[in-house]
Amino acid sequence: MTLSDEKVIITCALTGGIHGKEANPNLPEQPDEIVAQGVAAWRAGAAILHVHARRPDGSNTMDRVVYQELHARLCAETDAVVQLTTGGSPRLSVGERLTTVLLNPEMASLNMGLMNFFIRGEQVFFSNHRSDILRFAREMQRRGVVPELEVYNIAMLEEVEHLIGTGLLAQPYVINLVLHTPTQGGLRGTPANLLEMVRRLPPGAVCNVSSMGRTQLPLTTIALAMGLNIRVGMEDNVLYRRGEPLRDNAQLVERAVRIARELQREPATPAEARAALGLRGRSAGQLPAALVTDPAPLD
Repeated sequence: MTLSDEKVIITCALTGGIHGKEANPNLPEQPDEIVAQGVAAWRAGAAILHVHARRPDGSNTMDRVVYQELHARLCAETDAVVQLTTGGSPRLSVGERLTTVLLNPEMASLNMGLMNFFIRGEQVFFSNHRSDILRFAREMQRRGVVPELEVYNIAMLEEVEHLIGTGLLAQPYVINLVLHTPTQGGLRGTPANLLEMVRRLPPGAVCNVSSMGRTQLPLTTIALAMGLNIRVGMEDNVLYRRGEPLRDNAQLVERAVRIARELQREPATPAEARAALGLRGRSAGQLPAALVTDPAPLD
């Protein structure tokens, strides 16, 4: 592995589906908060905004109306790639989680295997069976939505290989290595685990690195030095440093940009990210053009 001076695509994951304002009162949960922080993160240098939504009480939702609003407003107010989650929450059904794909975003996340999450003291099974993965992948292919494959352990890289073999994916394969999650089944955020996962990436992969909590800064810094792309944001980490809560998502993006530039890597613009990832793009201020308009049935 050699150092790289190529531009880095920075993703900002704004809110997530695990912790709430009890972890940090500045975590954005409602649409106005999410949009304001998304705009600030984009201005700070994030090319991709990874989006979850919440109900008024802060719990997770895949409500189509809420995601429509977030998608439309972020597209209108930024030129960022708006990447909608299909993870949502382990508590939500696969049918509910498909909702965001039906909104025809440029990108959506696609989780690559089964895990147990530990959420506020409770064990919650995260259903991503192979049949679920194929259902998501077929609908994304039909709509021209590029999946970001969410990989939490090395076994999920085997699932990536299987999915590639189905012909449902086109190169480049966008893979997000997600480390140090509160799970049974996810790898811890260590340099050794990161290096082994990178070693096992399939040919044609474009790699992004995420790591939660205190491991976010060291692992994303290592990833920058390795020439990989990175994800930061309050979905993954609510502290700037030990004992210091983040003021907002932009604070993490600003730090990532500073470190990238110290390593002689400039942040990629959204246009550069689209070209690198093979996205279909969108006109300024507009939603991406829909290739398919008929909604798939939800169950």
